[in-house]
Amino acid sequence: MSDVEDLVAVWQARLAAVTANINELSSAESTKRIRIRTREGHYTGVTKRRAEAALASLSSLSDDYLLLARVVDEALEAQRGGLFVSREMRREKVLALLEGASIARPSKAVPLKNRTLLEAAVGHASMTPADLLAQMQSSFEAARDALADIDGAESTTQTELAQLHSEYASLDARASRIKSATERPSFVELQGLQADPLNARAGMASIGRGLAAWATMLDRLESSQAQASAGLARAKTALAELRGLSTAWQASAQQVQMLLGAAGAQSLTHAPTDQLSMLESWCDTLEGSLKVGQWDAVNVGLSRIEVALDEALTRGKAAVAEAQARCAEVEEMKGQFTALKAKERALSAQLRRDVDSEALRERISLALAARPLDVAATRAWLKQYQNLLLTLSH
Repeated sequence: MSDVEDLVAVWQARLAAVTANINELSSAESTKRIRIRTREGHYTGVTKRRAEAALASLSSLSDDYLLLARVVDEALEAQRGGLFVSREMRREKVLALLEGASIARPSKAVPLKNRTLLEAAVGHASMTPADLLAQMQSSFEAARDALADIDGAESTTQTELAQLHSEYASLDARASRIKSATERPSFVELQGLQADPLNARAGMASIGRGLAAWATMLDRLESSQAQASAGLARAKTALAELRGLSTAWQASAQQVQMLLGAAGAQSLTHAPTDQLSMLESWCDTLEGSLKVGQWDAVNVGLSRIEVALDEALTRGKAAVAEAQARCAEVEEMKGQFTALKAKERALSAQLRRDVDSEALRERISLALAARPLDVAATRAWLKQYQNLLLTLSH
């Protein structure tokens, strides 16, 4: 098979594909429905313009197909030639038809003011079959996409609109549940859903973007609400702990005063009981703000009160530990004295009775029973008692 035969075969195959695709698009049920509705004046606005343009492109495709088919038929005839046509002449003619500017395609109308006396009202553009095919491809894609968009919009507009209404209702319920004070976006009812479904789809896309932005805002508000609620709960827990520390400190301070006197109690580090009332009032204010939905303000306040509560708890724990340590010191001295007396009894079974130890023991007993208790003197006597027992045991 010669190169021109191959070229003719390629264009015949292309022509067959073009025929099949144009026919399939033109005869599709959706195209028929859109054609009828366009003819009846059913469409308006964006949908009307796109439908008319798509159908015009289909009509133009049919006209261009006839131009292309005629050139391919001529090339086939030229390739066959005749008895008196040389092979080279056939080849040149086929190439001129299929690769040269062999197609005169009607172009835009020539305005009267621009015509010459012999010029036609409609101009013609010379182009190659490849150029015409490229234009046909562009027209086919534009018509195909427009018809598909219209068909899709007509098929899904009502469903999508119902989904948007459902989403709006869900977001509205969320906003009411969290007592959002922000203004709700309006849901504009779309007009002409059937007559201009493409424009309605664009409107629904705009509504969808608005709902998405609203959902994002509600997400942030819910997160802020949850953060505020959790933070307030932590603050209340910390306040309760601080109250407990205040009570524990007061009890321990009273015990210290009973054991060591007023001077001993006054030397204690005070628990932050003076801050407790202020912190409780602060917490109540935050709770009031939470109830009216001022979560951002609550979170700002919590970031500050939590620092104050942490500091107060640290100081409170240290003050309670100090007071309890003072009381424990007295108990520790009592325990030491009991142990030393037990040691003396064990020694007295083997050694003589010691008058000095008896007097010292009596002095320590009186010191431990005295109020206020003199810690330094009592420790000194305990040390003396311990040293005395060490001497007796050697």
